[in-house]
Amino acid sequence: MSIFQLLYVSGATRPISPSDLDDILASSRRNNETRDVTGVLLYADDTFIQVLEGDRATVGEVARVIRRDPRHRNFMVLVERNAEKRAFSQWQMGFKRLDPSKQQDGSVFKMSRQALHSRMKGDDDGLMLDAIMAFASADFLEKAG
Repeated sequence: MSIFQLLYVSGATRPISPSDLDDILASSRRNNETRDVTGVLLYADDTFIQVLEGDRATVGEVARVIRRDPRHRNFMVLVERNAEKRAFSQWQMGFKRLDPSKQQDGSVFKMSRQALHSRMKGDDDGLMLDAIMAFASADFLEKAG
């Protein structure tokens, strides 16, 4: 059985406080557990980068809810693909607040801009999703603060 993976980026419509992020994470983790959805959320400079994985229909519904969320703007799906197994099976929603001034964190944002450009041309081929999976590590379980 394959797992559906979706990667999107979006902008925040307003600055998101650590408390707001903690609330988002608590709600996401609770909801994702009941839906059997896993993934990771990256946040910095009012930008969300998120990978969701699970059943195609369920992940699609979660993405539609996020797209309609008034905290998001310019929601864009970068990658949709099937995989043999989950990349984030241990996390209902892993999280990391990125600091673009740090080299490793900044490279994720540089790649997201490249992936957006490629996505607009239609030739990304999953590069951004692969980069996030390579970047992910156990420290994605932090709280927002």
